[in-house]
Amino acid sequence: MVGHRSSPSNSLRHILVVDDDPSMRLLCTTSLKHAGYHVREAEGSSEAMAIYTASATPIDLLLTDLFLPPAELHLSSVTNPYPRVNGHDLIHQILSLKTELRALFMSSHSLSHLAAQGIEIQPDRFLSKPFSVETLLARVAAVLALPPIHRAPSTASASPGSIQWCD
Repeated sequence: MVGHRSSPSNSLRHILVVDDDPSMRLLCTTSLKHAGYHVREAEGSSEAMAIYTASATPIDLLLTDLFLPPAELHLSSVTNPYPRVNGHDLIHQILSLKTELRALFMSSHSLSHLAAQGIEIQPDRFLSKPFSVETLLARVAAVLALPPIHRAPSTASASPGSIQWCD
C-alpha cells in the first residue's frame, strides 16, 4: 500500500465495513485505516446494526457486501435484537432509523446481474469484487463526496423489493 497517505479530512470520517468474508473485511479495514479513516467492522448485518445503533459517533459511510448470510442462519437475541439480513435490507433497516445514509455496495455479481434480480444500484455507489486497494480508496472518497441516499417518506411501510438503491 505504498503511496496511500492519510489525509487530515479522512481522520474525521467514520466507516462501517460489513462483509462475512474475513479476508475482505481485513483488506478493507486495513486499507481504510492506513488511509486515515476511523473504521469499524462487522461480519454481518446483525452485528452492523448493533454497532450502528450503539455508536456515539455518526457513521459517515456504510461499506457493505450485498449478499450477507441469510436471516435463517441467525436469530435475534436478547443482547442483539437485529436478525441477519442481506446487505440491501441492511440499508433499509438503517434508513428506518435515519433519514439519509452514504453507502457503498460491494458484490462479486455485476450490476447487470443484480439488475436482473431487481436490485438497482447507481454505478457510482457500487464496488465490483475483486478490487484493488486503489479502487477501494478512490470509490470510498467519491461516495463520501456524493449526496447521501435519502429515505422516501413512504419507505417505512414499503416491502424490501420495492426500494430503489440509487438516487
